[in-house]
Amino acid sequence: MLKKVNETIQVLEWSENITLKNVEQFRQNMKKVVNSTEEQLILNLASTNYINSAGLGIIADGVMHARRNQKELVIANIGQSVKEIFSIVKFTSFMKMFESEKGAIEYFAVNSNEKECV
Repeated sequence: MLKKVNETIQVLEWSENITLKNVEQFRQNMKKVVNSTEEQLILNLASTNYINSAGLGIIADGVMHARRNQKELVIANIGQSVKEIFSIVKFTSFMKMFESEKGAIEYFAVNSNEKECV
């Protein structure tokens, strides 16, 4: 489900595991988020316990595509099993992750304020 938090933040709440049966739907939703007009993007994985390799590739591509377009995609609400997968594939080295969606929103708020002060 896509939702806007405010005029600058777009959130994709993904509410199931990412498997062969729904990876194309996940790809389409990620594409909508990354191509949205908002510059601050959150992928909320609160209800996701498993991500297949195609899903991992989609997330990595989304982060990189966002950067190329002067946007930032962060991950929120990852469970322990997904956190372990992300650690193994070294996602922590090139994307930001937050314990909660609220934490991601606060991160963007602080960064927005810093940009305005510069």
